[in-house]
Amino acid sequence: MRIGTEFQCEVETCALGGDGIARVDGEVIFLPGTLPGEKLIGRITAEKKNFSRAEVVRFGGKSPHRIDPGCRYFGRCPGCCYLHADYLYETALKQRQMLDMMKAAGISFEESAIAEPFAPEPPLGYRNKIVLHTHKVRGETFFGYVMADNMTVTDIEACPLAHPEINAELARLRADKGFFHSLHEGMSVTFRRTERDGVKFWRNAPAKNLTWLREETVFGELSVPCGSFFQVNPAGGARLVERFLEVVERLNPRRVIDLYAGVGLFGCAAASRGVPEILAVESDGAAAEAAKYNLGKFVSTSARVVAGDAAEALAEAGRGTDEAASTLLVVDPPRTGLSGKAVKELCGSSLRHLVYISCNPATWTRDAARLIRGGFVLRQLEVVNMFPRTEHFELFTEWVRN
Repeated sequence: MRIGTEFQCEVETCALGGDGIARVDGEVIFLPGTLPGEKLIGRITAEKKNFSRAEVVRFGGKSPHRIDPGCRYFGRCPGCCYLHADYLYETALKQRQMLDMMKAAGISFEESAIAEPFAPEPPLGYRNKIVLHTHKVRGETFFGYVMADNMTVTDIEACPLAHPEINAELARLRADKGFFHSLHEGMSVTFRRTERDGVKFWRNAPAKNLTWLREETVFGELSVPCGSFFQVNPAGGARLVERFLEVVERLNPRRVIDLYAGVGLFGCAAASRGVPEILAVESDGAAAEAAKYNLGKFVSTSARVVAGDAAEALAEAGRGTDEAASTLLVVDPPRTGLSGKAVKELCGSSLRHLVYISCNPATWTRDAARLIRGGFVLRQLEVVNMFPRTEHFELFTEWVRN
């Protein structure tokens, strides 16, 4: 259909990313801000080769799961795409998206391996970190989130996803004319909050001598360099650790290898349960230093931290059938997933037990197909709605190989 054409439809499902999907005369149409079952009149806004995009002209029937978004930036800010849906329904939609992706990719699994999705509370005010950007236009300063065009910035007075203490600090700074005058074009400001440290912020990159943050976990306190990765949703992060510890307690491994270890979250969790040998591998130098410090708190554990490439460390650590049988490998890679070399080394190793945590279902699905070809079987999968109201979610998966 041409741009501007109006049509009637019923939304069938929600795609990964949050847009509703409808089909009109065989044509796939994406409709932002809609939910399955809704009937509406739409208008085409963009034509692509295999699909079109459209906007809602008016609804004929709305979903019973539709709620008031409660945010004046909704529809402009690209961060939230489910503020118009009740939280449990959003979580169920993400579960369905994941299962559909697996089936489309031919990922085999037993129904008993799929857990009910987990929805951490609260769904708003959970983020312990946000990054705002500066854009100046004709003497006016915009301070907020970058829009979908990757150029413009929408001025943000408060974000419903940010912890209330972060929003309070943001309001204080916005009221300070001196702070606004100190912002330069392209400058980013990171806000970070922990229970122990309160709210800290820094412009662009944190100073190297900035005091490390202290994060409370289900097994104890960890130190985190300001510029290093840590889960932005404490309740969701706690769920991942709890599920991991369930695996540790069931398998009782002699050794845990923590690849993409960050500050040592999962290695330290394993050490807290008495695993006698930990190997943590992290490419970021500051995070690796923190992992060494954090693991050092567990004096009864033999811990080694390698600041290097995960695939190379895996090539060395995966040798030895006897040792591999008593080893649990845990990986929590960035959104790009496992490198081809890492998957090759893993599948060619003697390792039998794997926990794969992912924040990107697309790259996880790609890697899952490779793991299956390498002889691994999916034992359990849980969708953790780590990023409520946004398109993103986390996966906790366990794999075994005979």
